[in-house]
Amino acid sequence: MPKYLTRGLFATLLIATGLLAPTTFAAASTPVAATSTGFDISYPQCGGAFPSPAGFGVVGVNDGHPLTTNPCLASELGWAQADANGTPSFYLNTDSPGPAYTSAWPASQQSPKVCAGANTPACSYDYGWNAAVLSYNNAVTAETADGSPSPSTQAIAATWWLDVETGNHWETLESQYGPGSASDAIDQAELQGSIDYLVSAGITSIGIYSTSRQWGTITGGAGTSFSNWQAWMPGYASLAAAQVACTTPSFNGGRVAMIQYPSRGLDGDYVCGLVSTPTSASITASASSTFSQQLTVAGNQGTVTFVQTTGSPSLIVSSVGLVTTNGPLAKGSYVATGTISDANGHTGTFSYTLDVGSIVQSSVATALSTSAGSATFTSQLGVTGGVGTVTFAQTTGSPSLVVSPTGLITAGSTLPKGTYPIRGTMSDASGDSGTFRFSLGVGTITQSAPTAATVTADASSTYTSQLGVTGSVGTLTYVQTTGSPNLVVSSLGLLSTAAALPVGSYVARGTIGDTSGDAGTYFFDLTVTAAAVIPVTPVGPTALRVIGHAVAGRTVALSITGSGFYGRPTVTSHVGTNVTVTRDSGTKLSVQVAAKARSRSGTFTFTITFADKAQCQVKYVQR
Repeated sequence: MPKYLTRGLFATLLIATGLLAPTTFAAASTPVAATSTGFDISYPQCGGAFPSPAGFGVVGVNDGHPLTTNPCLASELGWAQADANGTPSFYLNTDSPGPAYTSAWPASQQSPKVCAGANTPACSYDYGWNAAVLSYNNAVTAETADGSPSPSTQAIAATWWLDVETGNHWETLESQYGPGSASDAIDQAELQGSIDYLVSAGITSIGIYSTSRQWGTITGGAGTSFSNWQAWMPGYASLAAAQVACTTPSFNGGRVAMIQYPSRGLDGDYVCGLVSTPTSASITASASSTFSQQLTVAGNQGTVTFVQTTGSPSLIVSSVGLVTTNGPLAKGSYVATGTISDANGHTGTFSYTLDVGSIVQSSVATALSTSAGSATFTSQLGVTGGVGTVTFAQTTGSPSLVVSPTGLITAGSTLPKGTYPIRGTMSDASGDSGTFRFSLGVGTITQSAPTAATVTADASSTYTSQLGVTGSVGTLTYVQTTGSPNLVVSSLGLLSTAAALPVGSYVARGTIGDTSGDAGTYFFDLTVTAAAVIPVTPVGPTALRVIGHAVAGRTVALSITGSGFYGRPTVTSHVGTNVTVTRDSGTKLSVQVAAKARSRSGTFTFTITFADKAQCQVKYVQR
């Protein structure tokens, strides 16, 4: 995307407009390692003076949006390589404008997915893949220009971030497409294509830069689809605030790895502490003498060193994170803690708890039964952590529910409608023990899917849905209490709309019963959205006007306004005039025009040619 604002300024504007509440934090109480703070820069900082030392540097490889090159990438990379860390990271811009808004949309691509130019997730995936190919090549070219002995190795070893912001062109934001599940899927496919290319190139450290609001708008939330990738989050007012933010949930469900905040007039960044997993385990007392567990760390660069501070001699953590026990351990809980660090100065802490001799209930702790079927109800309790035969001893819940010594639960008789809880203890011959609990709901009818739906206004007049339940016997009867006449629920549970509905949310509620006395409630929420927009056949790129004029014997900067300007097109004119494109933002081309000395004045034509060979023309004046 075009970077009209640095991301630090963007976060400041969020605070100023009330979209992000400013928070005051006390200064950091502990010293911050020099390599835990750094800066990110890109084309807006071309020719600027950069702080030194900077700790680390993150450099943008694009000129504001995909399929472009940061003109200062090599020099900015050189600055980042001279920092204390010496291992720069890269970030690439992402967007998914669809075929209507870019000439770079794949038209006849067979790999990695087959795309014939349609507005589909497959084509968007290829678009993201192609953008990542160019971004990676940009980095390799810059490494080469800076004299790296192995440019591709350096590019692969770096951490790569995907910049996901609403300032770029996404289908969910464009008027020709608009928000919806189809646009969400297409926008997500572009991100997946970019990630998959980076993975195929051998890059192992990948993350995503965004905010919760922007991520939700662009991807629809994406669920857990991108939760494997670490998060870089902006919008925090100070280093102290950034440190606190490391413990907040991320927009994508991934680990929060880096926080952005304003620093020395630039976008400052704080690397969150290293995180160690797993944090606990449970074993039998008889197995404690041979126990071992390898701890792993997320967010590190290179080898991690563990230093244990508590827990010895029961638990011993080696310098490489191997947890072992010092002989057989008595039943109880044992905790080991310490610090972790990598070769680049990133630090963190670990805490590991080992429960010895605990038997844990593994089976589901609740169940439902109809009133008529409660007399024959049975369920087998299951456990983990025991050795040999496990014995169950019931303490509460008899005689309604009875638990045998082997953990078989049975009903003492036909039970009236209600809830029946039971509890007890578990033990084995090795001294391991634990507790169990179980609850049986009798006579409760539970609504199953669907409970909600979304429909467009033009389709709402014909919407129907059959409500479903579990836990009933025989014929069901539905009695509606709210929602009519917009939503009508028949006695058999068929939900329908009475007529076309305006945009809004409509809720139906009621009760459910069967002939055996079982009962329950139902709820359904129908969201009505605006009628679907009929797509308009996309048109090619268009040039509208030229801002400024050429001058004989000089090189001047001009702007060409229009639409569909992506992928750094070429611009040509008459003999004796050379045109260089310096920036393309989709709706404007910035060009440098060098006219031959003593060439004549008048009105001439720029011809703009795109990667797919599409062309458009516009008149300009030379004086």
